[in-house]
Amino acid sequence: MIDTARQRRAQQVEAKYAADLRRLRQAKEDDLQELNERFKVLKNAYNMERIRIKEDFELRRLNLKTQIECLRDQRANLRHALSIDADTTGMGDLDDFTMRINNLQVELIGIDGRRYAALNGAEAKYNNRCKEIAEERRAINKHYINEAERLHDAYLQHVEQNRQQRESEEGGEAV
Repeated sequence: MIDTARQRRAQQVEAKYAADLRRLRQAKEDDLQELNERFKVLKNAYNMERIRIKEDFELRRLNLKTQIECLRDQRANLRHALSIDADTTGMGDLDDFTMRINNLQVELIGIDGRRYAALNGAEAKYNNRCKEIAEERRAINKHYINEAERLHDAYLQHVEQNRQQRESEEGGEAV
């Protein structure tokens, strides 16, 4: 009867330890899965932000190029009118067209720098969020390692209590 009671206590302690470990592992996997889902959302948001930035700056570039071509056409029409001594009233001034075209070309060149800065800003923000997620992953892993160690220590404590109880029931140490 002592052997069966002792075996029953040992089996109960071991079954509880195994069940607690399974629950702990499942909780860890659930937490890490949630973190992975958040990372996927972050990555998709970053990719969408890059696409939005590129499209926005391409639209700006196209708009500027269209304005430049329109001014060039107007300037060419004015030049033609001046070459044939036609009435140029209300057509504008060659120097004004040239200055406006040059200003738009400078702005067009500046768009590349602003695009580059916007993309770098989005990448820096993404990298910071990735670092935060990596830190959170380390914290989750550390937490569950500590919990597993706590469970193992509790299991060893129960094993030791069962050993001491067995020794007291048997009346001393076995030889």
